[in-house]
Amino acid sequence: MNTTMKDVAKRANVSLSTVSRVINNSNLVSKDTAIKVRKAIKELDYQINESARALRTNISKLIGVIGAGMDNPFLMKVLKSIETEAIKENYNIIYGDSEGELEQELYYINMFKQKKIDGLVIMTAKFSDELIKAIKESNIPTVFASGHLKQSDLPSVTVNNVKAAEDVSEYLFSLGEYFGIIRGPYRDSVASEERMQGVINKYKEKKVKLKESYIAEGDFTFKSGYKAAETLINNNKDLSSIFAFSDQMAVGAIKYCIDNNIKVPEQMSIIGFDDIEAAKYANPSLSTVYQSGTKLGIEIMDVLLKEINGTQFTKNNIFIPHDLVIRESSK
Repeated sequence: MNTTMKDVAKRANVSLSTVSRVINNSNLVSKDTAIKVRKAIKELDYQINESARALRTNISKLIGVIGAGMDNPFLMKVLKSIETEAIKENYNIIYGDSEGELEQELYYINMFKQKKIDGLVIMTAKFSDELIKAIKESNIPTVFASGHLKQSDLPSVTVNNVKAAEDVSEYLFSLGEYFGIIRGPYRDSVASEERMQGVINKYKEKKVKLKESYIAEGDFTFKSGYKAAETLINNNKDLSSIFAFSDQMAVGAIKYCIDNNIKVPEQMSIIGFDDIEAAKYANPSLSTVYQSGTKLGIEIMDVLLKEINGTQFTKNNIFIPHDLVIRESSK
């Protein structure tokens, strides 16, 4: 026989409405009473019907996350941090990987809306007008977390990709006359385009022409970094440094150099982006842009919870700190 809320109320010696308030995290219940009710829930193994509660209260305690290519170690760290912070506030996470495809993102938004999620986090490769329109029409509190959302009242939390890329570019120009770039896929109009803008800014500042041959496309994987390094080095005979827009691509580029007797950093300096765990243990260890996936997840949830609770923001775009970490892969 299933335990009911009435059984919990009887065990805790409180009213049904008090049990309901505790289950729904109301602040109208004293701490001692809440502890007594939760103890009764645990002792009786009472299972809360989340679907029924969502219909009744219009609060699901669910956060939806839509990501693009979440096999990326950095994004997985962000997702784990979001989940940790959500659990602290009694929320659960529903996740969908769209691989950056708009049709799949729209599907998840519709599905999440049916589940009456309380908030949404978007980590995508492209902020299309159709995507933004769908989010606004859904009326779901939303935070964008993969880049700076321009000309929108929707909040975003991200690293300052433009400034970080400018910092890397300034450093690499100090090592030579120009450097090669392994960017993300051209369909990535968010992080890759922002980092590319930082590179362009510095090339203009240094009055150096940014030739097409200096840029190779990758897809944030080790393999694509390997192939892109081959392209860059074969097309630019005097190339002496490479900036890869992810650590995985940078490690792939190092592997290409090792396989082809190109010494890193003596002949080729290589810098990545994200400072994933593998960056410290690569051989040589990888110079990179550090951004904290944990910090990013914490800030994302902080902003999202404020939005869920109707807090007014003083600014919509929040940047987490970054730092250029120099290790063995660059001079």
